[in-house]
Amino acid sequence: MSTRPRSRPASAGRDRVRAAVTASGVVSALSDRDRTLDESTGEDEAEPDALNSATFDPVHYLAMIFPTKAARADKALVRVKERLVQMDSDIDSLVRSQAGLHSKGSDFDECNESMMQLFDKIRRIREKAAASEQLVQDITREITTLDQAKKNLMVSIATIKKLQMLASSLDYMKVLMAKKEYLDAAQLFEVIIKLSDYFDGFRNVAQIAVLLERVVQLRIDFKRQIFSDFDAGFVGGILRSVTRQLGDACFAVQALGPEVQFELVNWYCDTQLKDYKAIFRQNPDIASLDAVGRRYAWLKRLLKTHDEEHAAVFPEHWAVAEYLCERFCADTKKDISDVLIQTESSIDVKVMLGAIQQTIEFEGKVAGRFAPKAYDEDDDDSYDNPPPMPSKFKAIISCCFEPYLRLYIESEDRNLATMIESYKTSSEAEEEEAILVSSTDLFLFYRQTLVQCSKLSTNKPFLDLCRLFAKWLKAYAEVIAAKLPKDDKKSYTEDEMKMACLIINTADYCSQTAAQLEEKLIEKIDERYKSSVSFTNEIDAFVNVTGLAIKSLSVIVEMSADPALTVMMKRPWGTMDSVGDQSEYVTLIANAINHSVALIKRYVTTQKYLRTFFDKFSEAFLTRFYACMYRCRPISEVGAEQLLLDTHALKTVLIQMTQIASSSAAGTHDLSPTLMMATSATESKTPPPAAFLKILGRGVLKIEQVLKVVLRAHEPPAGIVETFVLLFPEGDVNAFQKILELKGLKRAEQLPVIEAYQQRIGTATTEPAKESIGAKFKLGKYMTTKWS
Repeated sequence: MSTRPRSRPASAGRDRVRAAVTASGVVSALSDRDRTLDESTGEDEAEPDALNSATFDPVHYLAMIFPTKAARADKALVRVKERLVQMDSDIDSLVRSQAGLHSKGSDFDECNESMMQLFDKIRRIREKAAASEQLVQDITREITTLDQAKKNLMVSIATIKKLQMLASSLDYMKVLMAKKEYLDAAQLFEVIIKLSDYFDGFRNVAQIAVLLERVVQLRIDFKRQIFSDFDAGFVGGILRSVTRQLGDACFAVQALGPEVQFELVNWYCDTQLKDYKAIFRQNPDIASLDAVGRRYAWLKRLLKTHDEEHAAVFPEHWAVAEYLCERFCADTKKDISDVLIQTESSIDVKVMLGAIQQTIEFEGKVAGRFAPKAYDEDDDDSYDNPPPMPSKFKAIISCCFEPYLRLYIESEDRNLATMIESYKTSSEAEEEEAILVSSTDLFLFYRQTLVQCSKLSTNKPFLDLCRLFAKWLKAYAEVIAAKLPKDDKKSYTEDEMKMACLIINTADYCSQTAAQLEEKLIEKIDERYKSSVSFTNEIDAFVNVTGLAIKSLSVIVEMSADPALTVMMKRPWGTMDSVGDQSEYVTLIANAINHSVALIKRYVTTQKYLRTFFDKFSEAFLTRFYACMYRCRPISEVGAEQLLLDTHALKTVLIQMTQIASSSAAGTHDLSPTLMMATSATESKTPPPAAFLKILGRGVLKIEQVLKVVLRAHEPPAGIVETFVLLFPEGDVNAFQKILELKGLKRAEQLPVIEAYQQRIGTATTEPAKESIGAKFKLGKYMTTKWS
């Protein structure tokens, strides 16, 4: 399309725009002139355009352009001309741009027209293509029909060939069956099964339906013939036929399907186990529990015959021997269960345990024979294989004994009762062992019973055994506690002291071993019974026995010092006139304590129990010494000073007691305390425990405080009163009076001292005090006797 006819209107338009812009440019030029003049005059703000005002005043406007006479008009005129030139240039540019816009519009029209022409060409091409396609279809329609007919003809030919193959296979199958060529027959039978499956959808065709019925009958006849051959081959369970022929028949059985294979294996097992059932079920003598080993020996002979003669008949993956063992185990379990039911009231536990043991051993051997193959640890693929499952033969027969294991538990209960009863009367003090031999015998019996029962069952019978163990552990704790020396005796022998030491060791051994036994039982027992196993009460019982034995030892050692304390109480403490070396009774006490402690250290093997004994004995002995001191009245001031010296010596003896070696029992019992302390110091450098020193210091301080009050003279009373108040801040009149009696003061001598004490502590008036003093004085002897 041509754009030349449009050039003239564009030129005319340009002239019209130029005229319009020129008219408006005059006004803009004048406005620019005004701004320029304003800039030349230095004004900061431009005035509004006066030409656009409705009240335009020319005179005023000229005055604004030329504000002074000196203003030059030629400069303003030059600016107006330059503005007009610029406006002409702008008008030309505007006209050209408008002309370009008209040119672009014409190009868009041309583009639309070209697209319409293109669409029209495409439509015509499509119409021609559809016509061509229809023409091709008309030409090839007959060819397609011929192709489909060819395919149908080929399928029909193949079906007819398969039908012919099925018919000929059925005929040939009869020939192979007649010749008993089972290997070829098995392969052909598989083909027949596949062909019959193919024609299963054509049962509406009469001829095909007849062939399919022949296949069904063939399966029945084939199976019957094979089983008949096996019947003839195994006469009385003994192989009479050619092994190869029956082996080929097994492949035919495999072709008949897994259910026929299972039926044949069951038939074989029934045949082989027929004699077993006849022998062991009809003869009560060999069916009893004491003859259970003969059952397993019979199976051993049967498996040997199977491996040597029959195994070659059956394919290895059939696992006929394993299934034969399963059938044997099932029949044996039933037979043994029947025997147990019939003889429950007269079962001999030893015979039953022997039968169980033989059964477990048999199960282990069978499980070992048929265990799955272990994976090679070096094989990288073995990590992907799951761990082997437990053997199916585990407890397959022995589980029938589980309900009757209560008879075994009852038998063990009677055995333990006999053992515990014998321990009550046995004398074990002369033994050289560190513990009572009865304890090791008991736990050895426990161990053997645990091992045996864990093989029999880890379910309810095992839990009953755990409870049985707990019952007799507690009974044994009572037995050894009863062997401790009685507390009401006046003297004790070394054998009794040794027995107490052995009981300490035995109770400690039993508590530790019982805890280990508990852990072992929890490990062995079935998961659901683990929470029911606990020996906490039994362990506590042995701990209590240990405490009783330590207390008994303390009493024995105290009693060994009684002769020395008797010497102490017979000494005239009120008439002593001088203080000498330590008293003779201190040496006697030291010899008695050191001899006993050396013996104890030789037999008590645990240090913690020795420390406990030292604590208990020191506390009890100082309490006894304190009581004996009150029975030594009157005690003079010199006697009190001597007693203080003796108390310090006894403290040293008790400290050195913890460091005596056991070997000193026979050689140092007659040494003096000074020499004993020197000997002990050379034997041991171990300091006494802090807890022992605390108990010892508390007991000695109590004695020293009383003696320090006795040391003070009662005249003037203020001195002894202040000493008592200082040493006994929580003391009372009764305690103070007892100390005055210990000094040997008579009633008249006590009254002013007690009055001074009452005044010191701020008690009531003198008369009530005198009455109370008199009353307490009368009860003083009774109170002192009771204290001692």
